[in-house]
Order: sequence, then C-alpha cells, then structure tokens
Amino acid sequence: MKRRLNLRARTDCSVRARVGSIVSHYRGVELSPTGIVIDRGRPIAPRDERIFLHLEIILPERLRPLRAVARPIWSTGTQQAFKFVKMSDVDRLNLAEHVDRAEFKNRIFH
Repeated sequence: MKRRLNLRARTDCSVRARVGSIVSHYRGVELSPTGIVIDRGRPIAPRDERIFLHLEIILPERLRPLRAVARPIWSTGTQQAFKFVKMSDVDRLNLAEHVDRAEFKNRIFH
C-alpha cells in the first residue's frame, strides 16, 4: 500500500485567529493534518506575518473547534498558509478524518 504524505483537501470552514486579545474571523480554503490555507478576504499586510497565531478551526461535523498554534509559511493575494506547530493529538486526528472524508467525496464526484 502506498503511503501518502501531506494529504490535502479543499474545504470551506470558519477560522478564528487570535493574537493577544484581538480575534479575527477568516475562511479556511485548504486543510491538511499539518497546516491550513486561509483566505483573509483582503490583501496580506506586513502585520499579518506574526510569528505565531492561535487558531480555532470550526469544521461542520464537529461540535467544538479544533485548536492549534500555527506559524505563517507563505502568502499570496488574499490567501495565507500556516503550519501547525502545536495541536492536540485528538484535534489532529479529527482534522485527518475531515481531510480523508473530503478527499473521498472529491474522488466520488470528480
């Protein structure tokens, strides 16, 4: 069996980002067990290049948000990619299951 690394899935989920006491709301557009791409809805500014962000990812099938500490990797236009640097094993497993389901749906309908 071939093992796939960094399986990614297109998604549409709500993401809350917190830096200190400031909370912002964005849209998650792509997910993997190791990171996320968010659409900020505006061009990425230098202030968006924080060292770390606290993220809450709200998936439609989950009752509570998945929590992670993430750092920015790249940005282009209105989208910014983050790598998860801290996430509980349970949240990472839930995220991997979400990615698997999305990939399965994508294979069936395309």
